[in-house]
Amino acid sequence: MLEEIMSRKLTPFFMPADDKKGTVIGFCGSDILMREDGTLPSMEFFALLGEPKHRFHIGSFDEELYILFAWEKSTPLPQSLVKTNLRHFLGLYPPHLFAMLARAKQLAHWIYDNQFCGRCGAPVGYTSKFSSLGCSCGNYIFPRLSPACITLITKGDEILLARSPYFKEGVYSLVAGFVEAGESVEAALHREVFEEVGIRVKNLRYFGSQSWPFPHSLMLGFFAEYESGEIHIQEEEIEDAQWFNINALPPLSHETSIARMIIEEWRKNH
Repeated sequence: MLEEIMSRKLTPFFMPADDKKGTVIGFCGSDILMREDGTLPSMEFFALLGEPKHRFHIGSFDEELYILFAWEKSTPLPQSLVKTNLRHFLGLYPPHLFAMLARAKQLAHWIYDNQFCGRCGAPVGYTSKFSSLGCSCGNYIFPRLSPACITLITKGDEILLARSPYFKEGVYSLVAGFVEAGESVEAALHREVFEEVGIRVKNLRYFGSQSWPFPHSLMLGFFAEYESGEIHIQEEEIEDAQWFNINALPPLSHETSIARMIIEEWRKNH
């Protein structure tokens, strides 16, 4: 799986980018830089921006090194480069490359949001002790991860799908929500399902996880069975929720998302 590829190939510390050749992934602030045709820029394009504020290795795949270059958000861009939303490239790149783009995005977003220490206000810098930013006051700042549960709820040959008002027109997905402080993932699942669609579930079964860089989620996927209740949506979060038969599913979230993977796994076994 994509997550296993990443875990074997990540660079754990801030290793300065040296003279080794590799694929450079560039960011301005937390926005990825692409050519106008949607391809990754080469070094000749990045050279037009001057020296980046941050440059370090983030990992490798099949001996190919990946390097993050990050410039200030206000850096002026030449016409040959554009700031781009990584969501536009879901499914357009091989899984290993998208995994590195996702890792680069999360790290770029993290260093952009953590330029100063939250404890004393002083500027922070790299530390070789951990994969973190550090301050002279002894505070360490690790990359932010926001765990969230996402659940396929079944009732016979039907599954519960919901849509957010922020989804593309007509697209449905699974019920999901963030884990609160002091809460287990299982407790969060039960709470989120009841809050968002008003039903109770049982027989939770773990599916898998996915790093989702929008901006720093760690998605934990589950199967669950309907237990009781009628659908009652949380209007602040959900626009619509319905039971759908396996043979009459609506447009679904992108095939690279864990939501779609869980649905396809269920389909395969029914």
